[in-house]
Amino acid sequence: MPYPTYFNLSDDKKERIMNAAIKEMSLHAYEYVNLANIIRDASIPRGSFYQYFKDKRDLCDYVYSYIGTLKVSYFGDLLLESCPLPFLERFRQIYLKGIEFAKDRPLLVKAGQHMIKSDTYMQSDQVKDGIQGVILLFKTFILKDQEKGLIHPSIDSELLATLMLDFMNKISIDAYLEDDVDFDLIESKVNQVIDILRKGIEVYVSS
Repeated sequence: MPYPTYFNLSDDKKERIMNAAIKEMSLHAYEYVNLANIIRDASIPRGSFYQYFKDKRDLCDYVYSYIGTLKVSYFGDLLLESCPLPFLERFRQIYLKGIEFAKDRPLLVKAGQHMIKSDTYMQSDQVKDGIQGVILLFKTFILKDQEKGLIHPSIDSELLATLMLDFMNKISIDAYLEDDVDFDLIESKVNQVIDILRKGIEVYVSS
């Protein structure tokens, strides 16, 4: 987390720092994010940066948290346990909202995707906790559907939750880093996977 001195800055100065950080992080993987570029683009003295953040990791953690909070705001009731949608449809809607977020905030998405592609950054406790939090949330939705008889009780809820998160990342990580993102193709792939999960892949022949 930033030091209190960062939060005491004017809104204009905080925005300059955040915009500079997001710009740099949207261009480079975590390992290659250059603080000098951020400091220059934010028009702050180098010494001042260390009054606001401990180091590059501290800044990136804060930006990552900011991206996550903003993205969650797009999901509305989809993340609430009280949402009546079954898991697969809820997952589809969450993903579609993610596409909407990507259209509205392309630099934020590129920054987040670069961080996800970084093996170094993905080993951080913050990221590991975030991943486990999403898996636990999906698991809760799956168990709810199993209780309703919508998902077979033999399905390992944690395994399915993990697979769905991995799928989400696999489909989107490279796609969102393209200069010309094909959102229709991403949505089509999501719908195909949901359809496969609903119907299965084996052909049943009546005897």
